[in-house]
Amino acid sequence: MAVLVIADHDNATLKDNTHKVVTAAQAIGGDIDILVAGTNTAAIAAEAAKIAGVRKVLTAESAELGQGLAESVADLIVGLAGGYDAILTPATSQGKNFSPRVAAKLDVAQISDVTEVV
Repeated sequence: MAVLVIADHDNATLKDNTHKVVTAAQAIGGDIDILVAGTNTAAIAAEAAKIAGVRKVLTAESAELGQGLAESVADLIVGLAGGYDAILTPATSQGKNFSPRVAAKLDVAQISDVTEVV
């Protein structure tokens, strides 16, 4: 099993929400990868790589990703989805913007605002 976690950041710093989502991914089990999409992602990716339990960090950079455009982020995630059993994102406004698009394109159900993985 493999889980893709979408990093929450502001193109400068990694947000604590990402750590919390990785903890949820660990409860699901399997390998955990983090996607850092935006601009100037090197420092953010290096910080994400330090999170315990993360197998690898993927990066993608473009102006559209840096602006957090839902269509661009969703297309990127859909392109990566084939290698993952689950895709997790923090319940932020950005995550709530692109997640339904990803779910629709993959023809899967979206589970929102998870508070605990049992």
